[in-house]
Amino acid sequence: MTSASSAVSVGYWRLLKQNDRFRRLWAAQLISAAGDWFNSVAVLGLVLQLTQSGLNASLVLISSTLPTFFLTPIAGPLVDRLDRRTVMIWTNLFSAGVALLFLLVHDTNMIWLLYVASVMLVISAAFFAPASSASIPNIVSQSELFSANALSGATWGVMVMVGSALGGIVSTLFGRNIAFIVNALSFLIAAGLIASIEIPSPKREKRIAPWQDFVEGVRYLRNFMPSLSLVAVKFGWGFGAGSLVLLSVFGQQVFKAGDAGIGILYSGRGLGALIGPFVIRSFVGENVDRLRRAMWLSFLLAGLGYLLLALSGWWNAIWLGFVALVIAHFGGGTVWAISSVLLQLTTPDYLRGRVLSVDYGLNTLTNGISTLLYGLALQGNTSPLLLAVVGAVTFSAYGIFWGVISSRGPLQISEATVTRPTLKP
Repeated sequence: MTSASSAVSVGYWRLLKQNDRFRRLWAAQLISAAGDWFNSVAVLGLVLQLTQSGLNASLVLISSTLPTFFLTPIAGPLVDRLDRRTVMIWTNLFSAGVALLFLLVHDTNMIWLLYVASVMLVISAAFFAPASSASIPNIVSQSELFSANALSGATWGVMVMVGSALGGIVSTLFGRNIAFIVNALSFLIAAGLIASIEIPSPKREKRIAPWQDFVEGVRYLRNFMPSLSLVAVKFGWGFGAGSLVLLSVFGQQVFKAGDAGIGILYSGRGLGALIGPFVIRSFVGENVDRLRRAMWLSFLLAGLGYLLLALSGWWNAIWLGFVALVIAHFGGGTVWAISSVLLQLTTPDYLRGRVLSVDYGLNTLTNGISTLLYGLALQGNTSPLLLAVVGAVTFSAYGIFWGVISSRGPLQISEATVTRPTLKP
């Protein structure tokens, strides 16, 4: 494998123009993500309306993330053993049906179905996410890899920004059921686009032994410590990510702006995640040492953003809350894109689904635990402004910790990390 910085990098527009397979995959991600955020804003607004409980809002977020961790030993190995394109098609079709279940929730007697449907959607995502991420290096060249991951991250950021804002407006003007229907349709369209793409996958074998395959992936991380250090990036981000439950609380209860307020704050989050990878790349290029420093500094930027969010609540200024979340998730988008690229570069194709599934699963574990703790604190009448400060401290402290461990010793991330030969099965 050549160095990440040795190949002449392909720009974003050139990538989309010349690589039809990635263009279609990106379009599928874009459409599906739009529906996701229409759905998320409507669901959070619905649960707060029915229960008036920050804890219940946090349980929605937990049910939308934590189950992924428990599926990690199954999802990763299957993504490496099965045709990844087929996995993505069927998970989208399954999600389209599940998305319609939210139409049945009208009162507290049916609130259980909201949680069940959220869990079912995340079960589907637990297979789709590693399949999609593991497929990117199979349809782009190494010189296109950073741009492809930045655009995939931008997909999420654009749709958090646009999808959540539009979702909040549509939900407010036309009702939440329209948002749920839009989400279902988005999965169907995404499945159709992915079906039109030829995506190479590792050689399929008759033997499927998920647990043994999972152990093989974990053993790889144990033996190649820089990749373990990269997995620790999203793992650590999850410790602070529980603060996301504050966005719905700030939108409805602090700023008293309803679903539209939730959409505005989530759109700030999305804008930050969108521009982060693009701006950082223009400053640091693809030099591995600079990318590593950019990641831990991005944790500090997230800390600054959540401190400003607390101040926005103090001053009752939703515009400052929007800016604060742009700053915080500028850091988040940077962390996510860079760690994903470097993991893809350092992981052989036949193990990539397993390693990326572990990466994603550990993030959902810490994210779920953090979200539960924030929800319990809200239920105990802890000020959401104080909890925003707690989030700021958590992001900053972990960023400093990770910056130290990744700069020296066996966990060090350096240019040599991504120049090692690709292992063969």
